[in-house]
Amino acid sequence: MNTKKEFNWWFPITVSVVVIASWAISGILLYDMKDRGTFGDMFGFINSLFSGLAFVGLIFAILLQRTELSLQRKELELTRKELTAQNSEMKLQNRTLSKQIFENTFFQLLSLQQEIVGSMDVIEFNANNNSKGRDCMKYFYKTFKKKWTTEYSGDEELELREKINNKYLEFYEQHQSRIGHYFRSLYHIVKLIDQSEIDDKRLYTNLVRAQLSSYELTLLFYNCLSNLGYAKFKPLVEKYALLKNISYPLLIDNHGQANLYERSAFE
Repeated sequence: MNTKKEFNWWFPITVSVVVIASWAISGILLYDMKDRGTFGDMFGFINSLFSGLAFVGLIFAILLQRTELSLQRKELELTRKELTAQNSEMKLQNRTLSKQIFENTFFQLLSLQQEIVGSMDVIEFNANNNSKGRDCMKYFYKTFKKKWTTEYSGDEELELREKINNKYLEFYEQHQSRIGHYFRSLYHIVKLIDQSEIDDKRLYTNLVRAQLSSYELTLLFYNCLSNLGYAKFKPLVEKYALLKNISYPLLIDNHGQANLYERSAFE
C-alpha cells in the first residue's frame, strides 16, 4: 500500500502570488502618487496585505499538517494490517505445532498400548495351553463368561448393571495385574484425544478403535458398566462410538445389556 500523497500546492501558491502582486502594485502606486497625504492610508492597506500573507502561511501550515495526519493514519492502518497478518500466521504456526505435539504423544501412547498387549502372557496349566499377546484377550473373555454362568446363580432380582458390576469386579480382582494396566492406558489415550484442541477428534478415536479386537471390545463393554469405568470411561465410549464394531453375539446373556449404553456408543 502506497502511503505517499502529493500535497496540493496550488491554493497556497496562488494566494501568495496574489498577495505579493497586490503588495508590489500598491508600492508602484504609492511611488507615483502626487498627493502624499494619503500615505498613511496606503500604509495601512499594505499592512493588511502582510496580514493576508501571514494568513496564507497559517492556511499552508494547516493543510500541510492535515496531509501529514492523513499519511500517519494510512501508515497506522498498514501497520495494523501487517500485525493482523502476523498474528494469523503465528496462530496457524501454533496450531500446527500443537497438532505435531499431540500426534507425537498420541502415537507414542498407542504404541505403548500395543506393547502392553504384546507383553501379555497367560499359562493355563490345567488345559496345557499358553496364550500370548492379543490371544490373551480371548482367554480373559472366556474366564469372565465362565464366571458369569457359574457364579451368582441366585441374584436374578439384582438390577442388570449391579449384576454386571459385581461379576466384573470379581473377575477384575483376579486379573487386574494383567488387564488393569491395559484399560488404564486405553482410557488415557481416549482422554488425551477428548481434551486436545485438534479439529477432527473422531479420526484419532477411530484409529484407537481399529486396534481393538472383538474380545477387547466386549471386555471394554463390561469394564465401562462396572464401577471401574462407569463414571469416566463410559461417557467417552458413548461420545466417540468406541463400541461401533462390537460383536453382539459375544455379549453374555444379552437381555437388554446394550440398552445400558447410549445408542451413540454403537453408531
